[in-house]
Amino acid sequence: MILFDNAEYDRFFNPLCCKNRRIYYECILQLIEKSKTVPLLYETDAKDCIVLYLRNCTYAVEDESGSDNGDENISSKKSDMENAGAILRYFRSCGWISEREIGRSGDNIATVMPFCRKIIDSIQRIFDRDTSGALTNHIFAIYDTLKSALDAEHGRTIRPYSNILLPLTDNVSDLKNELQILKDSIRTIMRIVIKMTEVNTFGQFLIKDEMMNLFFNDYFFIKKNGLIPGYIAEIEKMLRQIINIDVYDNMVHEYETLKQADEYKAREIIDGQFTEIQGFINYDYVKEMDYIDKKINNYYNLYSTRMLMVLSNNTNMQTYLNDLLTILKEIDAEEREIVLAEISKIYQLSSYKYIGRKSIERRKKRRPNIKSGAIVMSSLSDDEKAKLTQELLHEYPDRYSVGQVARYFDALLSDKVSVETSNQNIKDRDEAMMVAASIIYSGSDDFPYEVEFLGGTVETEVASISNIRIKRAR
Repeated sequence: MILFDNAEYDRFFNPLCCKNRRIYYECILQLIEKSKTVPLLYETDAKDCIVLYLRNCTYAVEDESGSDNGDENISSKKSDMENAGAILRYFRSCGWISEREIGRSGDNIATVMPFCRKIIDSIQRIFDRDTSGALTNHIFAIYDTLKSALDAEHGRTIRPYSNILLPLTDNVSDLKNELQILKDSIRTIMRIVIKMTEVNTFGQFLIKDEMMNLFFNDYFFIKKNGLIPGYIAEIEKMLRQIINIDVYDNMVHEYETLKQADEYKAREIIDGQFTEIQGFINYDYVKEMDYIDKKINNYYNLYSTRMLMVLSNNTNMQTYLNDLLTILKEIDAEEREIVLAEISKIYQLSSYKYIGRKSIERRKKRRPNIKSGAIVMSSLSDDEKAKLTQELLHEYPDRYSVGQVARYFDALLSDKVSVETSNQNIKDRDEAMMVAASIIYSGSDDFPYEVEFLGGTVETEVASISNIRIKRAR
């Protein structure tokens, strides 16, 4: 690992571990942002950028005379231009800025090194909590990766293990982490609410609602918008399909080459990763979202209760609660149950869930069936019941009986020996039911056809149907 084997990176993390670490961190951020707007960052532009930051900086520059920075020390006694030059020299000595190299303009180049850029970007994503699109971005990335895996002409399929499975596992892992952060954030918010003792504090918290906007902005988007559930359903579907196509075998072969492993070991590792991904998407994701949903409801209940207690002015509700708990602890078990039962009658708890689209859809009126009617059993004799039954059977014959299914495939095969569902354009429910009925009747003496399973499924306009071959029985 070059971080430990290359002496150039011995001081790589020093700027983040010294007295002026906040200033160094924001200076490198300024240089990274400046690099995005120019083709090549020169030392003059970098100094101007840092000088402008130092002139507007709200942090006091600490004296680092006792540090090992040498002549790269910054100090409040130096001018902004001197401190900017010292910062650039310090960044170069730590491997954050490229070595001195004269560019076309005659000035030294001050490019931010790729490793430094990645480290700073990672720190921003981890510690600078901006979750405005974290959850949805990971879900979209998972969807796009799986979508490309099902496209045989996509470039990702050339190296499917490196370009499909690894990014897929990374995004699933990041999605897990985001959900865990949300769960931890709820606990943090609840602790803050419990500690609030002034009405003014509650008012400011209620108006701004800072915590909820900061941590749950993307979560509320997922819950209120119907887009994400559709993506999750498609992800579940594509995960079932990908293990049955050539991309899966190519993943195994690539893993064998990269890791110098045999086929059995490669399949075991890849199967384990896909099982973990499917388990999370199918079960854990829904479970975690429901858990967060319940905790957010608890947060609002706690907020309301705590606010009522604070608004009680001179009434010290906490003392009353302590006295009540002390009394309950000292009395007998039977009396305690009676008291708790009476207390429980004071409170009315209700649970609320999100209203889905099906809840507010208007039900379609069913067409009245004039041929069907209620039969009063007591008013019919056995002969009349038998007669009516025969009339019903004659009027409504079994649409999917053995004879009906046999006649359907007689017309379908005509002079063919066999037919496969993958080659048929199944467009309506009746055709799909005929295929299903052929599977049920296959092997019976009175059904002249046999069914052979070819593996996999066929996506039709009606439903997903097993890929089978239907042929005449010998």
